[in-house]
Amino acid sequence: MSDAVRAYHALSKHRPDRFAPGPGQLDWATQPAPFRRYAGARLLELWHRPLEETPAYDAVFAAPVGAPAHLNRASLSQLLYDSLAISAWKEAGASRWALRVNPSSGNLHPTEAYLLLPAGTLEEGALLAHYAADVHGLEIRSQLPAPLAELLSAALPADGFLLGLASIPWREAWKYGERAYRYCQHDLGHALAALAIAASALGWQVRVMGGVAEQSLDALLGLDRRGFVEREYADVLLWVGPAQKKEFALGQPLQDGLAALELHGSPNRLSREQRHWPELERVHQLCRAPRQPLADWRAAEAHAAADNPGLPLRPLLHRRRSAQSMDGRSGIQADLLLAWLRRLMPANSPVPFASLGDARVDLLLFVHRVQGMAPGLYWLARGAAAQSELAQGLREDFLWQRASDELPLYRLLEGDARGLAGFLSCGQDIAADGCVALAMLARFDAALEQGAWRYPRLYWECGQIGQLLYLEAEAAGLSGTGIGCYFDDSVHELLEMADSRWQSLYHFTIGRALWDERLTTLPAYPELRRPPRP
Repeated sequence: MSDAVRAYHALSKHRPDRFAPGPGQLDWATQPAPFRRYAGARLLELWHRPLEETPAYDAVFAAPVGAPAHLNRASLSQLLYDSLAISAWKEAGASRWALRVNPSSGNLHPTEAYLLLPAGTLEEGALLAHYAADVHGLEIRSQLPAPLAELLSAALPADGFLLGLASIPWREAWKYGERAYRYCQHDLGHALAALAIAASALGWQVRVMGGVAEQSLDALLGLDRRGFVEREYADVLLWVGPAQKKEFALGQPLQDGLAALELHGSPNRLSREQRHWPELERVHQLCRAPRQPLADWRAAEAHAAADNPGLPLRPLLHRRRSAQSMDGRSGIQADLLLAWLRRLMPANSPVPFASLGDARVDLLLFVHRVQGMAPGLYWLARGAAAQSELAQGLREDFLWQRASDELPLYRLLEGDARGLAGFLSCGQDIAADGCVALAMLARFDAALEQGAWRYPRLYWECGQIGQLLYLEAEAAGLSGTGIGCYFDDSVHELLEMADSRWQSLYHFTIGRALWDERLTTLPAYPELRRPPRP
């Protein structure tokens, strides 16, 4: 399996002389619909609370905030509204498109969410529901029979539920071809971090249910049934609720019962036709995680930072945007960059990172305009490798000079790296025009030695890092953007790597955005209802 995953990874690399196999040009007539809906399914309306009702931004990263919220329509509505909902509509001429709280490659949004809710959460019975982001509502796919509902309630700790995330690869493949699997997994990581942060604001924990084989999740969420013109694959099942010390089991009778549920609603067709990309389905099947031993869910203790005193969380979540271009002039202070990097250390931010365990991604920084820090190339060691191993197999002329007293940040080379950052990011000026650009380097060989299922989780961690960078940029009055197009091996040539122990899996840049003033911004949900006051 490892060799097959390596073959896909090599096939999906961009190079200066050729790009990974893709459509070449966009066929607008087959552009996928941006929202999955289930025709005929009953819709339950969700609520929203005013964004002014919010915890502090800095508080949510270290630990769940306050006492856990009671699981009901109000708390469930807020979780989804602050993580996976629409944040605004944009309009230009006859074109209109949605932006969401969770970012996505090309704004194509392959990620879908399904909820298994115990009896009494929204209705008397237990429910399997799909989150419809376009209307901020839940489509009820099934009401569990009473015996099955009792099994679900017996399995789940009080005041929590199960949430499954799935991907529709065609949404990304329409634009990106064989490389689309990477982008689906990036988006999964962004969604994981968005959910973890929104859950923390409710006093809840988000953890991966590793004790259920990923291969069985399609059946548990109803994605293995007939009617799906475009394939949809379950990627992960999550516990969302009050903090638990250890993962709990979902018994086989419960899993069998969920797989046999009578479902309501027919999945919509997203495109009138689609192009088949054979490696996408192959790599997805190769990388599905087997059942794991029940995990220890205790998170390391961390202290909330005080870098942004008085800054509210929820308005920031909803105003996050992906920049399309940067001004190429604005700079930042070194203290601000160091605050961003502190946030990215797993020990400082266990909430978004605890779901995946140990860090496997370090950061290569291209510092452009940071007052108090020399321009050049830097390395942030997040714990993906032992400090004694960092320099092994990399360029001999790297300085490895400690650049911070409090962070494992090392200066590698000094000099103007703007042109280099732009070139490596497929020649995109935005990587050179920000204050700083980053390449996320994953411990590729070490992950694959543990199994092919570790491959997508490297992208999940990159997406989690990207989500925090988006929020840190917004908190500073700046903007960020994830960059999925980069020349993989050119990054490795820069490092003079002789093997594949490190692989570049995601790029990012932060700076002052230039916004297109021709676009009109419209509200996300002009008619949403607010929960009744207690």
